[in-house]
Amino acid sequence: MSNDQDPQLPSTPDESAVAAQAPAPRKREQPAMWPGNVPSQAQALEVLRGRLSLAVSLPGARKLLEKLTQPEREALLVDGQADALREALVARWRLAAARDLLLTAGGKVDSEALNALLAEVDHSLETLRAATPSTPELGLAIDRTWETLTQEAVDFSSDVKAASNQPEPPAPAPVAHHKPAATGKVSFDTESQEQASRRKKVQLLQISALAVVMLAVGAYHFTSMPRSQPSNQTGAPNNTLITTDAKTGTQVVRSTLVGPASPELRAWLEQQKAKGLEVKELDPGTWLLSPAPKAPATADTGSP
Repeated sequence: MSNDQDPQLPSTPDESAVAAQAPAPRKREQPAMWPGNVPSQAQALEVLRGRLSLAVSLPGARKLLEKLTQPEREALLVDGQADALREALVARWRLAAARDLLLTAGGKVDSEALNALLAEVDHSLETLRAATPSTPELGLAIDRTWETLTQEAVDFSSDVKAASNQPEPPAPAPVAHHKPAATGKVSFDTESQEQASRRKKVQLLQISALAVVMLAVGAYHFTSMPRSQPSNQTGAPNNTLITTDAKTGTQVVRSTLVGPASPELRAWLEQQKAKGLEVKELDPGTWLLSPAPKAPATADTGSP
C-alpha cells in the first residue's frame, strides 16, 4: 500500500543560508528616563536656529524661543561670534525642556543624565563670566543671560523639589482576595500596597536629594560675583537699577516700574547727557550709558 503523503524534503543549502541570515526579532527599546529624554545639545541648537521641529510639546522651551533678542539670534546663527552666549542659550533651552518633561518623569530619575545637565548649566555660567564681549550690546546680552540662566537653574531645582513632595494618592479600598482556581498556569502576585508605598518613598527621597544638590548649585551662583555689579547711584531716581561695567565704564540703567519711564527718570537721563554721557535706549525700560568719544585735539594756530 502506497503512502499518499508527500515526504518532507530536506532544505537546500541556499534555504539554510537564508534562514541563518534572517535578523533576530528586535527588542522593544524602553523610553529614556527623565531627564535623559530631553533633546540633545545638537537638537536644541537646530531648534533654536529654526531648522528643526519637535513632535513633543514643550511650551516652556517654545516660549524661550519666541522671546529671543536680536543679539541672541545673531549669536545662534553665526559661529565664532559669541560662542559663550550660544552655548548658554542651548543650556537654557534644554533646562526649559527638562522642566516641561518633569511631569512625565513618573518618579523615575536618570541621575547620570541629571548630573550631566547640571554640569552643562554650570559650565555655561562659568563661560559667560569669562567672556569678553566685542560690543556693549553683546555685553548686555551676556549679562542678562547669566542672570536669567542662574534664576532658571534655581527655579528648575525648586520644581524638582516640589515634584518630590507631591502627596501620595489615597489608598484604594481593600478588596477581598479569593483563592484562584487551579488552571495549570503559573501566576505572579503583584507587589503589596506596603511594598509599593515603600518603593515610592525611596524614589521621592532620591529626587529630594538631587533637588538639594541643585539648590546648592543655584545658591553658589547667586552668591558668586557677576561680571558687573548692580548698584544705585547717588541722585538716581527710586525704582532704578544701575549696573556698571568696571572694564568699559558703561552703565545699564533699568527701571523696575511697569510702563513708560517716570518724569524723574527722564530728567535724570537728561542730566547724564549734560555730563557728557551717551544715552541709548535699548528697549522699553532699559538704557545704555557710555562715555562719549573724545574729540581729537586741534593744533594751536597761534592766532590772538
